[in-house]
Amino acid sequence: MNEQEQRQEIERLAITMQQLECQLAISEDLCSEKHSETRDTLLDYWGLCGGNIADEAQLVETANRQRALSTIVHELPRNLRKMLDAPYFGRIDFAESEGVVLGTPEAIYVGLASLSDGESGEFLVYDWRAPVAGMFYDFGLGKAGYECPGGRIDGMISLKRQYKIKQGRMQFMFDADLKIDDEVLQEILGKSVDDKMHTIVNSIQREQNQIIRDGKYRALFVEGPAGSGKTSVALHRIAFLLYRDRASINEKNVLILSPNHVFSDYISNVLPEMGEKNVLQMTFQDYAAEVMAEQPIRFETRTAHLEVVLSPVGGDAQAVRAANIRFKSSAAWEKILQAYLGWLEKDLVDDYPDIMLRDKVVFSKEKWRSYYKDMFAAMPPHVRLDKIRRLVHDALRPLIYEIRTEQEKKILATTNEVNKKTIKAMARMAAQNELRPVFERIDKLTRLTPLAAYRKLFKGNWLAAKFSRVAAFPSEWTAIQRQTLAFLNNGILTNEDLAPFLYFQGMWQGFPVRRDVKHLIIDEAQDYTTLQFKILSRMFPECTWTVVGDTAQAIHPFLRTASFAEMSEIVALPDAHTFQLSRSYRSTREIQAFCQALLRQTMPTDSVNRSGVLPALTKLSSPQALAPTLLAAIEEIRQAGWNSIGIIGKNIETCRRIFLALKGKLNVNLAVEEDGGFYRGIVIIPSYLAKGLEFDAVLVVDADASHYRREEERNLLYTICTRTLHELRLFYRNQPSPFLAGLDETLYRRLPGA
Repeated sequence: MNEQEQRQEIERLAITMQQLECQLAISEDLCSEKHSETRDTLLDYWGLCGGNIADEAQLVETANRQRALSTIVHELPRNLRKMLDAPYFGRIDFAESEGVVLGTPEAIYVGLASLSDGESGEFLVYDWRAPVAGMFYDFGLGKAGYECPGGRIDGMISLKRQYKIKQGRMQFMFDADLKIDDEVLQEILGKSVDDKMHTIVNSIQREQNQIIRDGKYRALFVEGPAGSGKTSVALHRIAFLLYRDRASINEKNVLILSPNHVFSDYISNVLPEMGEKNVLQMTFQDYAAEVMAEQPIRFETRTAHLEVVLSPVGGDAQAVRAANIRFKSSAAWEKILQAYLGWLEKDLVDDYPDIMLRDKVVFSKEKWRSYYKDMFAAMPPHVRLDKIRRLVHDALRPLIYEIRTEQEKKILATTNEVNKKTIKAMARMAAQNELRPVFERIDKLTRLTPLAAYRKLFKGNWLAAKFSRVAAFPSEWTAIQRQTLAFLNNGILTNEDLAPFLYFQGMWQGFPVRRDVKHLIIDEAQDYTTLQFKILSRMFPECTWTVVGDTAQAIHPFLRTASFAEMSEIVALPDAHTFQLSRSYRSTREIQAFCQALLRQTMPTDSVNRSGVLPALTKLSSPQALAPTLLAAIEEIRQAGWNSIGIIGKNIETCRRIFLALKGKLNVNLAVEEDGGFYRGIVIIPSYLAKGLEFDAVLVVDADASHYRREEERNLLYTICTRTLHELRLFYRNQPSPFLAGLDETLYRRLPGA
């Protein structure tokens, strides 16, 4: 790139900025005008006071139309303001093929949103999601092409250029070839991450772009190591779908299932930065709260559950709890549950008796079986029983009338009462007393609640006797039964019972189908069991899916979660595909090598060629040494220019202990509530809430053999170590975790403690 080209680029940027500022001023004036029109219409409406219905209806329609138009008009200046800092970040010169001849190259500038010349209508900037802009991410110099509504367009790219623009001024520019250059990635990743997650439109890689723009598959399953951009890809895919399919979907038709609300808050900036409204977000626990609102039981929160299972204190109760969790997330328990459901759906009424009244068969055994197993067989069992109860009540009506008439005659024959209303009331009460045992029996047979039916699984030996051929019961089954019933009797549904019960309840009485959701994103999918996926597949039967995760980051020590192959099989869409991301962009080369060494088995992972300091291990002489050692480490990290520091404890108890030790000496935030928000600066957070977050530096406390000793906790330690971009320090007392003790000593440095 010569000096003349550089001058032309700077002049071109100035023209673009002038257009932006001009169009922003016009659009803001239009916003003000539309606001005034809507206000005047509403004033007219409220001032009408008694006008005829037709006039009122017309005013309401006008106000609604103006509100809708005002919303559209207000979106334009928001997008224009976002472009003021950097209207574009890339350029390709593309010449379309006209047979064997190439046309004239067109300079295509790629940015956050589209911008055209106010007079000529010529595109100055193309939205990164536009079909033609996709070539910027997918192709280098040479042959290229893209799909558009009119078909495939092929041609040649003769120039590919990248820019760094800040506050409307050119910082630097350079010509590139195939990929978004590592120089850009180095500049982006070398910054301090003192805020929430941001858009990556200026650094999307080719493998990421293929996922973001994919239109072939209804279900995408994306696996990738820590830092490979899985969440960013999912969010940018949402933005792309909202852009491409804007005629058929909006932000209310897209749902993100997040691991917790801290994470939801952390990613809340990304879509608005791209000019889109935030989509619906919820956690699996939110869903549980909705569908269990009427159940006479409370469920154990995920936080409370993980606090128990991650406790370093052992004992018989914890050993049974671990066996309980393993079994209830296993394929064996799922088979037993399915067998029990199958028995309830087919054979529940086989032993139901004739309904008798005064020696007459009102509703026969055969009718129970006929209605339940044949006529209503397509319905959930709960609905079948409800319908049969109504039929039994209908069958009783003639006899009820007969009994009431009989009672009226008795009353007339034995009393001097002459008031007809009183006689009827007395007869009705007498009939009710006679009929009460019959109605109670009918209710007992037909009002089998999901909770009562689920509780029955843990009473006595009948389940193992009946279904031992279906799947093997663990040796701890009797202890698991006792523990489960103890929780249920105290009004608590444990976390390991939550998914099995919700699945059971859904199969028993039907799932709450969400037809409004047209695209579902599941983040941290490696933490979901097969039953959770079966619940979701029934809740969202008509939507497309994007499922992202990393099996190496499955943090629960005992939970048996679904593999990506199982997820795909459960979702059961014929047009599904699994993408494998293989490059990590988060951590330095040294930190990534250290983290990979923590795992027993690793997938081949590439990294951005970004170097930094080695991870550090520090041995503490006493518990009192932790606070001064942390303070000294934080001071060093801040002097290095890093502002976002995550102090990660294994559980809440550890985090609160650290917070009390540092409070008053440092401005720190304690993040231990799963429903809380994401904090900037220095954050003390438990291991399971740190998933998915990024920090400049991570300080792992209690990285010793007493806290991270079980093989099942290896992935948890790996996951929290991968939260950092620039610095990683681990602190321990006595002996380090065996996962650290076995590492090659060239992968880390040792630092003295206080």
